[in-house]
Amino acid sequence: MKKVFLLMGYSGSGKTEVAKALEERGYNILQSYTTRQPRHESEWGHTFTTVEEYEHLEREKQIVAYSYFDNNHYFSTKEQLLETDVYVIDPDGIKDLKKRVPDIEFVAIYLKVDKKTRYKRMLKRGDDIDMRLKRINEDGIKFRKKRFDYQVINYELDKAVNVIDQIIKIERNE
Repeated sequence: MKKVFLLMGYSGSGKTEVAKALEERGYNILQSYTTRQPRHESEWGHTFTTVEEYEHLEREKQIVAYSYFDNNHYFSTKEQLLETDVYVIDPDGIKDLKKRVPDIEFVAIYLKVDKKTRYKRMLKRGDDIDMRLKRINEDGIKFRKKRFDYQVINYELDKAVNVIDQIIKIERNE
C-alpha cells in the first residue's frame, strides 16, 4: 500500500522549510491548492487558485483533503496524492484524508516548536501582529485533539530533516 508522510505543526513550526529540504533530498512534495493570496511573489508550497476552481473541483468530487482558514480554502486532490511522498497539512485535512482515501496509508509527523520561537518565525516571514496572534489562537483550537505517529523537535532544520528522512526510510523498510 502506498504511504504518504504528513507534516503537521502549528504556524511557524517550520513545515515549509522542512518540506523544501526533503524535496532537495528527492522526495515529491505535494503543493496543495489554496484560494488565499500569496504572501510574496515566489511563495513555495501552494498552487494558488480561484474560489471558482475550488467549487468546480468540489462539484466533481476531486477534493480528498480540505481545510478552511481565514476565509480561504486549502485542499488537495487524489491525483496529487498518488504522485507525492510528503504533504504539509493541518489536523482538519488529515481527518478528511483518512476518511476519504482508505487505499493510502498516512503517517503523521508532528513538528514541535515552542510558542516564542514560532512567533519569531512568523515575524521573520512578514506576518503582521494581528495575523500572528490569530494564527496562534486558531492553532490552539485546531491542534487541541491532534493525533500523530511521530513527533520531531524542529529547532535545527538539518537535524529535524535527518530524523524525518530516517522515519520515512524505516516506514518504507528501506
